[in-house]
Amino acid sequence: MKRIILQGSVLTITALIFLTGCKDEPQTDMKNTISTQELSTNESTSIEKEVIDMKGVEDVEIIHSKDKLLVAIKVTNIDRFQIEGIEKKVKKKMDSKYPEMEVTVSPDKKIFMKIMELENQHASKKLSEREIHKKVVSLIKLSKDEG
Repeated sequence: MKRIILQGSVLTITALIFLTGCKDEPQTDMKNTISTQELSTNESTSIEKEVIDMKGVEDVEIIHSKDKLLVAIKVTNIDRFQIEGIEKKVKKKMDSKYPEMEVTVSPDKKIFMKIMELENQHASKKLSEREIHKKVVSLIKLSKDEG
C-alpha cells in the first residue's frame, strides 16, 4: 500500500516539475542551458511507465537537460544479480526511442536520490536552468565513474 502511495506521489511530483518547467523562453545558443526541446509531461510519464513495466525494475527517475537523458532505476532485490542485463535493456530501449539524445542509465541509488533532489530544487525554483544542466552533466560523469 505504501509503495502505491509513494509511486503516485513520485509521479505527481514529476508531473508538477515538468508542468512548472514548461514556459516560453527565448532560444539561445548557450551551451549550458536546458534545451527548449523538453520532453512533454505525457512523454516522460510514458517513459517512466515503460521502464517500470520492464522485468526487474522497481522504480525510475528521469531527468533531461539539453541533449542528455539520465535514467536512474531501482532494481528489485530478487533481480540484483541481473542488474547489468536490466541496465542494458533499459539503455537499448531508450536509445532506440531517443536516438538524438545521449542516454545514460544508472542503477545507483545515490544517483536516484540526487535526481529526486534536483527535481525538488527545480520545482521550488532554487536552481537556474544552467545550474541544473551542470548538475545533470556531473551526475552523468559520477554514474560512469562508479560503474
